[in-house]
Amino acid sequence: MLGALGLAWPRLLLYPGGTFALGASWLLAVWLARCAGRPLDLPRRSAAGALLAALPPLTAITLMPLAPARSFPFGLDLVVALALLEWPRVMQGHDLQRQTAVRAYGPLLLAAVLLAEGAGGLELSRLLQAPESWLDRGLLGAGTLLWLVALPRLLRAGPDNLAGRLRALGLLLVAALPLLGALAAALAGVVPGELAGWLLPPLAMVIAALALGGATLMLRLRCGSRRARGE
Repeated sequence: MLGALGLAWPRLLLYPGGTFALGASWLLAVWLARCAGRPLDLPRRSAAGALLAALPPLTAITLMPLAPARSFPFGLDLVVALALLEWPRVMQGHDLQRQTAVRAYGPLLLAAVLLAEGAGGLELSRLLQAPESWLDRGLLGAGTLLWLVALPRLLRAGPDNLAGRLRALGLLLVAALPLLGALAAALAGVVPGELAGWLLPPLAMVIAALALGGATLMLRLRCGSRRARGE
């Protein structure tokens, strides 16, 4: 895999990894901090451990099936992607309580099941294909929505550093893939193929980021309401 990435070095250094991942993860952190009503914390100076924790989520982002990135001979499935993206949370070293873990990961795992059922498999590339069956479309749409709704609580428990920001971007990109597939199917024949490869991925990412910001704002208002009631 490392040899193949060396042959597809633009993926690693430019897009969807590299400079794109660094810039997009920072913009996403600014957006989510604003939606959560908190200041954006500046990451501490990167140490070897922090860089090591950032490599797995960066690898997952690099392997995302996003146009117009150069084709890659190896695919990535949802289970491996989630394991790579959650590596910074494991490296954080804080054990989640059982109730907190169920509330944080339960909806995300259910969303993953719905996505896999709707897409007909665990490969991330399958999320880009618009299903012909209305049932599969409904499962894929419900899985995408539930994935986005589950992220604010999950991201709140993660590290706020480079690795954590790359983790957040990678989790967002998973939800952007079905949106990209739906946009491509809806605009087929309207937007030329080469142009769609450049325009639709950023559009899907922006839609996913707006939805995630809305879910983050809703969680903020809910937590504020509970504190006001003294719960």
